[in-house]
Amino acid sequence: MTAAPQGMIEDVPAPTYPSLRKLHAYWLAKKGDRAAPPRSAIQPDEIVALLPNVALIDVVGNIPRFRFRLFGTGLVKAYGQDITGKFADEVDLDTIGPDIIAQFTKVVRECQPAVARIRFTKTGDHRYVQYERLALPLAETGTTVNMILLGYVPEKAF
Repeated sequence: MTAAPQGMIEDVPAPTYPSLRKLHAYWLAKKGDRAAPPRSAIQPDEIVALLPNVALIDVVGNIPRFRFRLFGTGLVKAYGQDITGKFADEVDLDTIGPDIIAQFTKVVRECQPAVARIRFTKTGDHRYVQYERLALPLAETGTTVNMILLGYVPEKAF
């Protein structure tokens, strides 16, 4: 039996997939002169084609925890379960969970988008997951991030 690939997170300077570039351009248009757009500016009917691979995270508390408010149907299929309502620290991300949470925390603190390539093997069902992810801050006040809009392109899941 072949060993599962080791978990890895690689920062990427810009989205490489057209769907992620489209989501980023949409976010930029909604942002305008603000550091980040509010959630109310994001209209699902304007990004219908992207929704299966979109997630939305609530930023909870001063030492932030990250709760999945929405986890698209394409993501459920790739990940193998719906994690809507769960906090990121409750999700099976193998050994890279703390690194993913650190990335989300950086998006909140810097109010800047982040792109990463991520791969890991879930501990529970041994499903291998590999994807590129775009994390986009959302801020009701224009400066304090209270949500993160996530776009994913699942590359492998088995």
